[in-house]
Amino acid sequence: MYRSILSCAAFAVVLFANAQLQVRQVFALSEGYFDYANSVQVIPVTLGSYDPGTGMFQTVATLTGPRFGSDVLVDGATVFVAADDRIVKYSADDYTELDLAMVQGVRKLAIWNDKLLLTRGELGGLDHYFEVRDKNTLDLLWSIDPVDGLTRSAEDVVVLEDKAYLGVNNAFDWANLSGIIGEVDLLAQTYGQEVDLGPAGLNPEKLFVVNGMLHSFNNTDFSKSSISTVDPQISALQGTTDVTSLSSCAASVVSGDNIYFLEYAQNELARYSISNDAVLDTLFGSPAVYGIVEDDLNNVLYATTTDFSSTGELLVLDLNGTILSSVPASVSCGNLAVDTRSTTGIGPIELPSFNLFPNPADDSITIQLPEQKEALMVVVLDATGRTVLTTRTQLTGRTVIDIDQLVQGVYTVSIADHTPIQFTKF
Repeated sequence: MYRSILSCAAFAVVLFANAQLQVRQVFALSEGYFDYANSVQVIPVTLGSYDPGTGMFQTVATLTGPRFGSDVLVDGATVFVAADDRIVKYSADDYTELDLAMVQGVRKLAIWNDKLLLTRGELGGLDHYFEVRDKNTLDLLWSIDPVDGLTRSAEDVVVLEDKAYLGVNNAFDWANLSGIIGEVDLLAQTYGQEVDLGPAGLNPEKLFVVNGMLHSFNNTDFSKSSISTVDPQISALQGTTDVTSLSSCAASVVSGDNIYFLEYAQNELARYSISNDAVLDTLFGSPAVYGIVEDDLNNVLYATTTDFSSTGELLVLDLNGTILSSVPASVSCGNLAVDTRSTTGIGPIELPSFNLFPNPADDSITIQLPEQKEALMVVVLDATGRTVLTTRTQLTGRTVIDIDQLVQGVYTVSIADHTPIQFTKF
């Protein structure tokens, strides 16, 4: 278990950013390291958990057998892991293994009602490339077979209403990469329309749904990356835009109107504007990330870096790519999932409270606690979780803090072993 380079309190704001929802943890799936030349698993596949409230990262499960991990998905109090030849189901609370199903070549996962959707791919091909399973038992319910029209391996899968859309890239046949968005009617259990992304849209790796439109991040033949837009209502390609001059399994994520991706020529993050259909900017000074996911509750990004053999880090970034905190993590954590739950769904956090007034405030705030035997550390955090003020409580229990130098905005006051309180500076 490791501690973040920032203080434990620095991201306590994440847990209290919304009265109804909390980011409980961020799961990070390490791909491990398999020596294919010698058929040796040098580093095992592991599942890690990062607690934004404490800045701690810990390994919560080690998978023995699979050569690599390919996806992690949170569904309520359950977390699903796809790894090489199996799907493993864990409790997101105590990390107990709940179930396991052997599925050779499993790639990506999605949830539709009480069903678990998955794509498949493998060297030499498989008997089918898309499955639907019962998410509670992991039993196979039905599949799309080659005779139904899906004849090549698929990577990402997203759900829009009662249809699943697949990134069909044929990625395990390097000489014959494809660029297809395939449509599965989940009610009729049929494979329907295919949209050809053309030569510029080969090898779709990630799919995003934004305002009813599909966007795919494509690695092409690894000489460049592109982003394609598809209208699923008419099953038509709207266009493809080249976004990088180099590519190699590029990390990408959507946040608002922007798709963030790794610009390999610069080794930094860049942003593509969906509304403008153009690269918006390069985030100079941002890290060369391997995995990335959005926390839309707190307007931050979680990302990872790695040397693929011995070290890894999990980073918290603001939406401009600035590193807010970092913590050592497992090697090659390429897949991340945010565990966001209702506060009523994870039980009460029974911490003592304190009084803060006035709220809103202009030049000062007053904290009222019972008389203390020792002074307690007080940390004031801005909306991004950065520490802007620190002080200690008075033993009398009444502490006045000057906030005149703070800019207008929402802040969080965190006191050790107490429930944080937000206030507004006007």
